[in-house]
Amino acid sequence: MNLQNFKQNLRFFVGMIILSLLVSLSVVAQQGATISGRVVDELGDPVVGTSVALHRYKAIDDDERRVRFVPFWQKPVDLDGSFSFTNIAPTESVSFIVEGERTKGKILSIQMGELTLYPGDHPHFGKVRFSLEAGMEIEDVVVTVNTTIQPQVRVRVVSADGTPLANANIHVAVQRKDLDGTGSGSSGNTTQTDAEGYFVEDLRVDDDPKFYVLGVEHQGLFAKAPPFILHEGQPQVHLLLTLNGNPDPLARPPVRPPMGPPASAIALTAFLDPPTVWIVNPANGHAYKKIHCNSIADATTQAAAEKAYLVAINDEAENEWLDGIFGRESFWIGLNDAAEEGQLVWDSGEPVTYTNWGEHERVGDNTEVNDYVIWGFGGRWEMVALGSPHTHFVKTAILERTDVPVETASEDN
Repeated sequence: MNLQNFKQNLRFFVGMIILSLLVSLSVVAQQGATISGRVVDELGDPVVGTSVALHRYKAIDDDERRVRFVPFWQKPVDLDGSFSFTNIAPTESVSFIVEGERTKGKILSIQMGELTLYPGDHPHFGKVRFSLEAGMEIEDVVVTVNTTIQPQVRVRVVSADGTPLANANIHVAVQRKDLDGTGSGSSGNTTQTDAEGYFVEDLRVDDDPKFYVLGVEHQGLFAKAPPFILHEGQPQVHLLLTLNGNPDPLARPPVRPPMGPPASAIALTAFLDPPTVWIVNPANGHAYKKIHCNSIADATTQAAAEKAYLVAINDEAENEWLDGIFGRESFWIGLNDAAEEGQLVWDSGEPVTYTNWGEHERVGDNTEVNDYVIWGFGGRWEMVALGSPHTHFVKTAILERTDVPVETASEDN
């Protein structure tokens, strides 16, 4: 083959390659879908400072819970809340996600013409899934989002000597609990303080009010804040945490185990065990508190330190209230006949006006041994003997005070 024929053939092949690329790009452009619209709040006003993302996904083995994510598109909205995605490659489905500092990532609805889509069973994750066909053009989409401000806690961590813990890796744990003690939750992560010892943590907020406790760990040193409650519309809580020691600036970071959380995170969780708090019974104005104890003697000692007494239950209404608040496990109450056999008395000195014995409880049987009373299943009471196998599992007691304490031991720890 001479040089001239070679050049002609080369130009032909190059031309074919370029033509193939142009055809491929044209096909891709024709197949790409388009979606555009606006992000608004509940009143229809544009939501600024928000990003819209489209995640492509494909279910594996017909199981939607097993999702394999591939590269996604994300764009911030304009000043009027508008967004536009073009040339979206065909896929089985997409997850539509709105993320921003004002939205908590929660979509209320997506309106496409006469069709309105709503999140699934887990609206907290703020995702709506739908399918896009090749070449589809969806315009004037209206995405309505929840614009409740995500509350945060801004924390400054200092050493025992008051020096800010600057630019340090720390473990953070947050525990939350319903005010009536019926539910709880927790979260934890690793973060870094800034040059002045500050860090910011988002707080999860549910419909019902909760109290929160936050703690940190660094080099085996710990600090936690007293319980606090978020007020409605409160955007930020400010805390100052003082470690129970001074860190070693030359210490090496701990080695993370190959599996599971690091030991420091486990230790922080133990340190931050949900604090016991006083809960007020609106019917009588008395305050009640659950404590952990090794025995009834230990419980009595703790009660005296709290200027309280083991709970005295004076009527059915009080018994039912205690059952709703604390009745998920056995605990010591303040009824006994240890001083005089057969003469039941409350630790508080109140007269015995009400009892709620279990169906098979026989108070007069072997009272020389069975001197104390525990709360059992369904709010039923049971006489027990100290040292019996049954009492080995009773590790809590309920304290009662006629007044509401301003400070508690849990706040001082």
